[in-house]
Amino acid sequence: MKQVAGNGRQETVVRRRHGRPSRIEVSRDVIHECYAFADVRPTPQELESALGYPEGGASAGALRAINDVLQDASDLWSIEGGCAVYPEVSINRRRQAIAVQGLRFDVGAIVCGRLFEVESLAAFLCTAGRGIEDLSRRLTASGDALAGFISDTLGSVVVEKAMDRLQDRLAQVAGERGMRITARYSPGYCGWNVAEQRKLFRLLPPFFCGVRLLESSLMQPIKTVSGFIGLGARVTRQPYGCSLCDVEDCLFRRLRSGKTATPADDKK
Repeated sequence: MKQVAGNGRQETVVRRRHGRPSRIEVSRDVIHECYAFADVRPTPQELESALGYPEGGASAGALRAINDVLQDASDLWSIEGGCAVYPEVSINRRRQAIAVQGLRFDVGAIVCGRLFEVESLAAFLCTAGRGIEDLSRRLTASGDALAGFISDTLGSVVVEKAMDRLQDRLAQVAGERGMRITARYSPGYCGWNVAEQRKLFRLLPPFFCGVRLLESSLMQPIKTVSGFIGLGARVTRQPYGCSLCDVEDCLFRRLRSGKTATPADDKK
């Protein structure tokens, strides 16, 4: 792991008001880190589980495909992540909204309740890069649907494992200030509208981690996650609870339910 930029950097954010630039001094900590694939490489067993197989339940053909994809994907990564931590945040539980830097986020009852006692707020972004999605497309286009699906799932697992490491780094920074962190929450989950990605990106440095936002509010590269993490003296990093969220097609829900989501042709 290579740390590119640490915490405590004072930045000047330039915004336009009525067509004219206005300089606003914003004190925010920016953390930016890069990871090698070896830092976050899942084991074949972890990938088997993420694909929805029960322990030891994958066929011999599927296991060969898993190991082949892990080998083929070893040099395809550009994994990086970071966050901008803002020291002032306002929570309105009645309106189920969070305000930071003059931006209001209608996060919904679940996220608002989990972040209610935060003192600072981190806007985060983490990506696995374009290489793995390109591999998935090539494999699927060549007719190897199973390997294409495994590659796609591998990208999801890797970006979440990288985000776990980034979250641990943020916990370290918070601990140095006598604070703890919450779990992470993303637009599109727990009732938080994905369209609010556009506002969230305004809290991050331009083209942060090489990620751009599409008109649809989806991110490129596709294997990218974003959202909020709260910091505070009285908060807790609670485990994720799928019962709180209404998203059915989710990696975490598959991991917890053991529901197999692999293509049927896994007997090669």
